[in-house]
Amino acid sequence: MDNRSKTLDAAAAICYVAFVFAGVYKSAPFLEWVPIDLTALLGSAALAVSAALVARGGIAPTVPSLVVPTLFGLFAGYAVLSGLWTPSTEYYFSKSLRLVAVTGPALGLGSVVIATSARRLRYAGFATAGLAFATALETLSRYRLAGAGAELTPFGTNYLITGRAVGLGLLLAVSYLVLSREDRTLAAAAAVGAVPMGYALLVGGARGPTVAAAGAIGLLVLAGVALGTLPNGRLALIGYVATGFVSLIALVTVARQLRVVQRLLTLVDGPGRSLGLRLEYWTDTLAALRPGALLLGEGLGAWPVLVTPGADVRYYPHNVVLEVLFELGVVGLLALGVLLGYAASHLVREWLASRDPTHLVLAVLFAYMLANVLVTGDLNDNRYLFAIVGAMAYDAGSRRSDAVRSALEGRIA
Repeated sequence: MDNRSKTLDAAAAICYVAFVFAGVYKSAPFLEWVPIDLTALLGSAALAVSAALVARGGIAPTVPSLVVPTLFGLFAGYAVLSGLWTPSTEYYFSKSLRLVAVTGPALGLGSVVIATSARRLRYAGFATAGLAFATALETLSRYRLAGAGAELTPFGTNYLITGRAVGLGLLLAVSYLVLSREDRTLAAAAAVGAVPMGYALLVGGARGPTVAAAGAIGLLVLAGVALGTLPNGRLALIGYVATGFVSLIALVTVARQLRVVQRLLTLVDGPGRSLGLRLEYWTDTLAALRPGALLLGEGLGAWPVLVTPGADVRYYPHNVVLEVLFELGVVGLLALGVLLGYAASHLVREWLASRDPTHLVLAVLFAYMLANVLVTGDLNDNRYLFAIVGAMAYDAGSRRSDAVRSALEGRIA
C-alpha cells in the first residue's frame, strides 16, 4: 500500500535526522534517564529502518548515491590508515571511531537512503526544520531566563552546535518561501517558523552560523530573482539590501543587547579572544607544517600533540582545510576535495538538466555549512556538512522511482 511506503519513508527520514542531530539535544536534562548514548541508539534505529526499506524494495540506488559514499570511504580509510604513523593514541582512536561509526553513516545513509527518494528527502527537510524550530524555542526560553549577554546552553549543549542546526532550519524555511510556495499552509508555517529561528540565532551568540545564514539567504534571494520565483524579484532584492542596511544600523544602536551582536561588535576593536585564538591556531598550523610530512600528513589526531606538545586530547585548528592538510597531508586533502567536488558537480549537472529547486536548496545548505567548517569544529563536529554532501547525490530520477514504487505496491495490494 502507498500509505505503508509513506510511513516507512517518514520513519527513515525522522530516524536519520534524529541521528544526525543527536548532539543538539542528547545532553538535555529530560533525557538523562536514557541508559544508552542517543547517537548510537538513533543510528541503530536509522539502520534498522533502512534495512526494512531494502527488504521491501524501497531503495533504488543511483550511480551518484553509490559513488559519494565510496569516495568518502576512500577518504576515511586513508584517515584510519594514517594511524600507522600518527603520534596520537587517545585522540586518534576516538576520532577514527567517530569518523567511521558516526560521520560515515551520516553521509552514507544520506546518500543511499535519503537522496534516492524525493519523498524521503522532503520528509528529512521537514524533520530538520522541525528540530531547528524546537531548538530555537529552547534557545529563546534560555535567553528569557538568563538575560542579555549570558552564554546560552540550549538543551545543555554548546551554543555553536545548536546555532548551526537553527541556521539550517532557517535556510530551509526561507528556501521554501523564496523558491516554491506551492502549498499555502507550508508557506505560512515557513514564514511563522523563520521568525523565532532568526531571532534565536541573534540571541544565541553563534557568530559564524549567523553570518553564514545571512549570506546564504542573500544567495537564495539572488536565485529567486534569477529564476523568477520571487514576485517582484527586483523589489525583493532591493528589500534584502535595505533590510541589511537597516540591520547594520540596528546592530550599533538598539540591538546591542543581543549576544551575537555584542560578539560581532567586539570585532570592531580587534579580533577578540575567540577569533584571536582561531587566527593563532591557523598561523601555528601553517608554521608547524613540515615539508617531509606534507604529502602524507602527520596522521589523524596529530594536531594537538604536535602543535600543543603533549596534549593528546580532542583539539583542532578550527578549519577543516588546515586540519586535513596537517593531519592527512596533500593525499587526504585531495581525497576530501574529490568527494566535495564530485557531489557539487553532480548537483550542478542535475539542476541544469531538471531545474528542480531542490538542487538549489541543497547548494545553499552546502555553502552555509562550508562557511561554518572553515571557522569551527573538527571533522566529526562538522558531520552536518557530510550529511548534506550525502543528500547532494539526489537526482530528478528519484521522483520517478517514488512513483514507480507506489504504482508497483498498489498493484501488489
